[in-house]
Amino acid sequence: MRSRTRFKHTTPERMAYDDARVQIQNGDVLLYRGLSLASRVIRWVTGSPYSHAGLAVWWNGRLMVLEAVGKGVVVTPLSTNVRGYHGDVEWFASTEEITPDERLRLVEAAQKELGKEYATWKAVLLGIRRLLGAGIDRRDTLRRERKLFCSLYVAAVYNAIGRDLTKGISDSFTSPADIARSPLLRRIAALKRVAGQH
Repeated sequence: MRSRTRFKHTTPERMAYDDARVQIQNGDVLLYRGLSLASRVIRWVTGSPYSHAGLAVWWNGRLMVLEAVGKGVVVTPLSTNVRGYHGDVEWFASTEEITPDERLRLVEAAQKELGKEYATWKAVLLGIRRLLGAGIDRRDTLRRERKLFCSLYVAAVYNAIGRDLTKGISDSFTSPADIARSPLLRRIAALKRVAGQH
């Protein structure tokens, strides 16, 4: 089954945050290899090194990450996020050309979701279904969700600009592993923590 296919253990190239920062574009995807207990459970259930997903967005000259976490959909400076994260943060970019107008629409779609609650039970149900090998919904409804978890958020925002990162899997059943496997994304590097990041 696709959702339980194990990833090949490869070590990504590491790039200093300051070097990556000037290259990261609106809507680039961030995938996280967490080391906390919760992250390890997510990684085990999905058969993937990834436990979390977010979106990079430029905001008044600051590079931010928009993500759905336990307290809901929030925005944080990416430098703070990388520095404080217990694990690795990896940068993924689109394999297809995304126009500046599409990137702007992607940012607007992501910002509209700020403040929404975290979909705890939906994420737990997804984990149980994946662990048991139960069937998953394969249709994207494109409706606005009232509550979101990380990979649902990323997939839904990309669908808002007509890019289906996880074709054949509903956004509501999308895991960080599915985002990482998307043929529309390629991994660039793991972001190295550097003192004095901005």
